[in-house]
Amino acid sequence: MWTRSLALSCFFLATTLAAYLRGSMNGALYDSQGAKEKFDQLYEKITADSSPGQWPPTVGFPPASSLAYLFIESMKPTVTEVTDEMPEGRYKLIHSVGGAASVQLSFLENPYTGLFQGSDYGLIRFASAKEPKEGAGVGALEGGFTPGMGIKMLRDGVPSANVVFLHKLTPQDSWNFFANTQSNHLSVGGLGTAENLLKKKFETSGSDWVNMVGLSDMARYAQDGSEFTDDSIKFPFQLLLVPTDEMRARFPDDYDKPLIDQLREIEVGTTLYDIYAKADYDAPPQLIGSMSTTSSIESSAYADGKLFLKHQVMEEDFRLRPEWLERCKDVTACGVCPVDVRC
Repeated sequence: MWTRSLALSCFFLATTLAAYLRGSMNGALYDSQGAKEKFDQLYEKITADSSPGQWPPTVGFPPASSLAYLFIESMKPTVTEVTDEMPEGRYKLIHSVGGAASVQLSFLENPYTGLFQGSDYGLIRFASAKEPKEGAGVGALEGGFTPGMGIKMLRDGVPSANVVFLHKLTPQDSWNFFANTQSNHLSVGGLGTAENLLKKKFETSGSDWVNMVGLSDMARYAQDGSEFTDDSIKFPFQLLLVPTDEMRARFPDDYDKPLIDQLREIEVGTTLYDIYAKADYDAPPQLIGSMSTTSSIESSAYADGKLFLKHQVMEEDFRLRPEWLERCKDVTACGVCPVDVRC
């Protein structure tokens, strides 16, 4: 009798725990799962509803969901929260509507640790930073098309690694999302009023290096959860995602169709970018790998509204590589490759 009761209790506990883990995308129990298990749960949510999110209204209710709130809310949670799902009460006020897919990052032999040796369970979001004014005859600059990406890489037993990429904070001159190199470092030159206001908002994160996100967390743990100590961890100063020749030529510079319709045309298994790394500020970029799709790209209510991508402050990289600060003493001291300087 007791044995049967104990078995039923264990079964109930196991099923309750499994249901909790499927519903919660944060916390120690969730993080303790394997990379594939967490990937599968997120991918199921991402693909459950392919309706797109909504661009935020200038003023709306609740106030936190409106564009006006962008310059009021703090960026602190974006750099401190450890979760794969948007913290309660926060909304995506930039990069609000886009496309999502799964990706694989494959690497050549390189000196870096952690996920720089390979990531099979990656998720990516493509979006313009702000709502573009699309239409035939409208130029990408005029339309405000500002492509950016966020990549989440799942790992066994530890939180995910996240890196965000842009070409620059200002719009590009092509409607082809893949026309330009994207990087985790951005130029602070040539910003207009709106971009300078956005830069001010980023400063509420507490970081002095608002134009950069770090890479040391990506190098801290491998996909299997193996940890690298401060003495053994190795990571580059900057990453550059360089579109392949095929992707640069895939879509026209002139307006052709909405971004999501372009993205839907990309076949599973397409290599989107070659990955280059700069070992130091003044080191030349070296080819270290590539990024390919492992699913189709589709709009997603969950990815647009709930998927969270933590931004790592650059100070964490500088703490491990203080010699970099000898060359880059402040946010304006170092021109950014490839926007400000040749590389």
